[in-house]
Amino acid sequence: MILDYCYHTHTKRCGHAVGEEKDYIEKALLNGFKHIGFSDHVMLLGQSQPGIRGDYSLLEDYINTVNRVKDEYKDVIDIHLGFECEYYPNKLDYYQWLLDEKVEYLIIGQHCYLDENGKFCWYFSKDNVEEGIKHYTEDLIVGMSTRLFKYAAHPDTFVRCFNEYNPIIDKYARMICQASLDYDCPLELNLGGVRGYWLEQPTLHYPCEYFWKIAGEMGVKVVIGVDAHNPDDFFNSNYQYVFDLIEKYNLNYIQDYKL
Repeated sequence: MILDYCYHTHTKRCGHAVGEEKDYIEKALLNGFKHIGFSDHVMLLGQSQPGIRGDYSLLEDYINTVNRVKDEYKDVIDIHLGFECEYYPNKLDYYQWLLDEKVEYLIIGQHCYLDENGKFCWYFSKDNVEEGIKHYTEDLIVGMSTRLFKYAAHPDTFVRCFNEYNPIIDKYARMICQASLDYDCPLELNLGGVRGYWLEQPTLHYPCEYFWKIAGEMGVKVVIGVDAHNPDDFFNSNYQYVFDLIEKYNLNYIQDYKL
């Protein structure tokens, strides 16, 4: 099985990644990648979230730097410029402007929602676990319906609410997979959930077999994302794990996915 693309790559600007753009490109090249997309956490005007996303003041530096390396490496690797975004209703015009004027693509990756005061809140810190998962799923689905996003990153991240299988997983997996089909928005097998830190936690990790079994049954389109936060992630990610999931559940993997 071949993986020669990754459109989910971060930069140090988000505050929880390390390395320079060239470092990511060089490591990707060494591991046989032919297509790479930088999709750092979107910078938001008037919204500060240190350690999670870069300040809006870094927007132009990010865009200019990626465009510069894109030109520098144009003869050896295909490089794209994008962002990983949450669905926020009041940011959709801004996202459209980014697509029209600044970047080539967006992916949707829900982490936080904005409360009535514009404060970032984690979905899964709620006392009522299912309430948080329901909110997450609803936002993800509405986000997919906007058709602003190429694919949905780590759609099964909500499984980390559980230490073992819970039928709630099936319920929301089916809702997400149906939306993927309805809006032709592929779902991402995210390698970040099977790297180091996450595996040390006493919770289910993503990619989660319970989720992807349903994805296979429903025939949704599937892509892979390294979700690189360190150049070495292009080497130390568990590719075999996701390849095994693809084979085991007969996933509709888009092997030659291009933007």
